[in-house]
Amino acid sequence: MEVVDAFCGAGGFSAGAMAAGCRVAMGIDSDPTPLKLWAANTGGRAVCATIGPAGAVDWPEARPDRHVHLSPACTHLSKARAGSAAQGDVDAALRMVAWCLDLVVERGYASWSLENVSTPAVVRLVDAVAARHPGAVAYATVDAADYGSASSRLRLIASTPATIRRLREQPTRRVSMADAFAAAGLPLPAQHLRSNTTSRDGSPCVRSVQQPAFCVTASHPLTWCDRAGATVRCLTVAESACLMGFPSAWQLPLGSRNGLRAVGNAVPVPLSAAIMRAALGEVPPSAEPAAAIAPGPERPPRTTRARRRRTLRRLMKRVATLERLVLSNL
Repeated sequence: MEVVDAFCGAGGFSAGAMAAGCRVAMGIDSDPTPLKLWAANTGGRAVCATIGPAGAVDWPEARPDRHVHLSPACTHLSKARAGSAAQGDVDAALRMVAWCLDLVVERGYASWSLENVSTPAVVRLVDAVAARHPGAVAYATVDAADYGSASSRLRLIASTPATIRRLREQPTRRVSMADAFAAAGLPLPAQHLRSNTTSRDGSPCVRSVQQPAFCVTASHPLTWCDRAGATVRCLTVAESACLMGFPSAWQLPLGSRNGLRAVGNAVPVPLSAAIMRAALGEVPPSAEPAAAIAPGPERPPRTTRARRRRTLRRLMKRVATLERLVLSNL
């Protein structure tokens, strides 16, 4: 499958498409700096142009073996900017999402995908388009951590109904921070990670490295910490890229600010690969038919298991009561 990556940025979607065995033919972006690195990483043709109604992009013709992906900017639509973004910026961002959906429908692309934040405004917009074109547009809100990304990232994915169905059917594959760093040959600076937010009681939000990380954002790096949340240091760009699934050899913009912005705005690579596998109609190896596996013992019905758990809890309470009585009489 040939892939066209619009709003390609650092190339998160392209990296995932290549991991799925596709050939990335074209990348389109208005920023020449990440676009040059995208071309070096993929070998595809870089097109520096503004995308939208006033743009001058020569969009490729629809072909059965061509997939067009679009990731319109979501900065003004994200929950992090809720209430702070100017209404004009929000409306412009929503119009761009609508324009992208109109583009794939009008040009008749048989294979396509769109990625954006899953906020109520975006969901309403995409849902309205899907209602007008039920045979061409469907969508789902997914977490990249369910598809092998070592960091959480909730995203709305729109595509053809068949692709969305296959994306939903793919088996959950969780990868911890520790597993991702081990695979990349990176040392773990600490055993816990802290997000840039706090819980309702004001305490820091902390996760063990045995879990997927919090969402990697473009504005602030996540922080290595101890179990209580005390700072060790901030993540480097390379560490943030590892959590997003980028190959270690993938070239990123120089400088911590530019590098973090590129990584934080990217589509997680494992999620991109899952989208392309769904578009290709492939079944991941872990989802092979279960008939090839020897059947285990039949589990009792759910109600029976629940009764057994309640009985076990009652017995444990009685044992604890007897122990206290015996110890009090000694």
